[in-house]
Amino acid sequence: MKSEKIWDVFISHASEDKSFVARPLANKLSEAGLRVWIDEAELHVGDRLREKIDEGLVKSQFGVLILSPSFFAKEWAKSELEALVSKEVGGNKVILPVWHELNFEGVQKYSPILADRLGVSTEKGLNFVKQEIVKAIQAIGNRNRREQPIFAGNMTKKQLLSLATGNVLMANGVNPDLSPILAEEVGPPETRENLWAKLRDVGYAGKRCYVFGDWAGYRDHLAGRSIWTTMHERI
Repeated sequence: MKSEKIWDVFISHASEDKSFVARPLANKLSEAGLRVWIDEAELHVGDRLREKIDEGLVKSQFGVLILSPSFFAKEWAKSELEALVSKEVGGNKVILPVWHELNFEGVQKYSPILADRLGVSTEKGLNFVKQEIVKAIQAIGNRNRREQPIFAGNMTKKQLLSLATGNVLMANGVNPDLSPILAEEVGPPETRENLWAKLRDVGYAGKRCYVFGDWAGYRDHLAGRSIWTTMHERI
């Protein structure tokens, strides 16, 4: 199963900053191997603008906000900012601020909330901006992707049979010691009947389960939940 995330970064910017910042930065990030959502590349004649922009916001892991006087003058900037802030519920870092023609005091004047986040200034050059964005994504991006379940819902037998070998299945229940009631690696197709039987034995066949891409994703998920931080150290 594929992740719902299509793009690594969504670039939110004012049209006045497109030529000198947004477009060249998008090109540099693309050259660095990132999947970039920028309006001129994703919007086409006949598209519903709000619908396409919302899709980009939802299906991007990070939001690069090019903060400038022009950005803060836009009415739509608030809605895009709110959408990105809502994605940070649970502590995930999503917003990566880029300061353009503004310093800390300038950002603070427009938005004290954004001023509380470390930003990178275009005064240091777009190559430096690109490097800092890539470093931030490398530091937290892989973990964020891994720890998010690739499936969360009622586990049916049909769903179980469709999982990829190497995925990790976790039932949404705990033992008295607070360890997961079941956490099993999904084996080849001929082993799925046995796994379904185990799920049925613990009472979670047809009930809510989580699936992670691999054991690394499972461990990162547990590490983010304090009651399970020391569980399954043997894995």
